[in-house]
Amino acid sequence: MCRLLGYCARQPASLAGLIGEEGLRDFTALSAFHGDGWGMAWAEDGRIRVRKSSLRACDDSGYEDLARQRLARLGIVHLRWATPGLSVGPENSHPFCRGEVALAHNGAIRPQDRLPELLPPDWERRMTGSTDSERYLLHILSRLQADGDMVRAIGETTASIAARFTVNSLNAVLLTPTALYAVSCHDRSMIPAARLRARGYPGSAEEFARHFDLAYRQTADGVVVASSDWPQDPRGGWTSLPNGHVLMVAGDTLRTTIEPLPATREAPPERLASGS
Repeated sequence: MCRLLGYCARQPASLAGLIGEEGLRDFTALSAFHGDGWGMAWAEDGRIRVRKSSLRACDDSGYEDLARQRLARLGIVHLRWATPGLSVGPENSHPFCRGEVALAHNGAIRPQDRLPELLPPDWERRMTGSTDSERYLLHILSRLQADGDMVRAIGETTASIAARFTVNSLNAVLLTPTALYAVSCHDRSMIPAARLRARGYPGSAEEFARHFDLAYRQTADGVVVASSDWPQDPRGGWTSLPNGHVLMVAGDTLRTTIEPLPATREAPPERLASGS
């Protein structure tokens, strides 16, 4: 299980500037539990830049430095809690990036021994690590190549994966040079409460039930969307992102749009581009 955060601002902004010192402290503190590495991606001069580490964010001065830099107007942050069976290392750390799209994911797709079936063979050969999450990104890109519409590619991908695999969460944030996307797609009945308790995760049963929830906050200066388990008070402007929906934020205007994901069904296989 992991923690996600994405942002889109009017001006180049730092994570600390967007969520405040207290917010940065509270979000970073989650890396005490989600301690299998961290990563950031940001859009700069039409390109996606990525930095990631296998260290805990709360122990890494590199994370602290980046969190206080005005990196860009659009960015994403990931705190990793590795799925059992998937190794910890740079090749498996989020965000994953291909070309002009980066993705950070929270969740697990099983069974792991069937993960190579998730992609056409020529897309599977593009893998650099071993995670389900990297395959999630490549699956979206294969649909995007065939169609060109990001929301439709996300929707077809979540439907295809859910139809063929056991999935507790496909929650994700995606970044392009011009937009931010947040995907809320999860099964509350599959929240790993026992694993959370075993790791000493604080919280009541009610709080555990919200573990997969995403929320967003829009101000005049920007939009932030993030996973739960740190303060997201509705009185402070935080709004829940409904399960089964995608939040899109336009980088030029900060205009937000929320669209439902399509019904969970396998998209026609011919929609999967073979790539090159």
